Amino acid sequence: MIEPKKLRSAGDFPNKSAVEYATIRVETSHRLVPSNLQNPHYRDEDIVAGLYATPTGRLSYKTLYLDSVELAERFVAHLHQAFQRRPYANEYSLKVEVITTTQKVTATKGRAKHSAAVIETLLGDAS
Repeated sequence: MIEPKKLRSAGDFPNKSAVEYATIRVETSHRLVPSNLQNPHYRDEDIVAGLYATPTGRLSYKTLYLDSVELAERFVAHLHQAFQRRPYANEYSLKVEVITTTQKVTATKGRAKHSAAVIETLLGDAS
C-alpha cells in the first residue's frame, strides 16, 4: 500500500499557524436530510451544502478533518457504499476539498482524531 502524503501542518507555511486538512462535503436535498439536521428556514427542494460526513459515516454540520487527500478518497468510496442504504441514496454528491485554516489547534487535533477514526472505520469495513 502506498503511504498517503500528509497535508501541510503548522510551521510548513510562511504563516506559522496555518494548517491544511482534507474534508468531505456532502450535498443533498433538504427533504432528504435526517430530521435532527433539518432547518425550518430551508424549503424541501433546497440543496444543503454545509453538511460533512462524520468518521462513522453519518451526516453532520461539524467539519471533518483528515490528514491526507488519499484517506479522504478512500473514505468517499466507503461512504458511497454506506449511503446506498439511506433515504438520499440517489440524490447526494460528495466532494473532497483541501482547506487551509489558521485555527491551528482545532485543525491539528481534529486531523489526528478524525483520521484515526476514519482508518478504524475503513479497517472495520474490510474485515
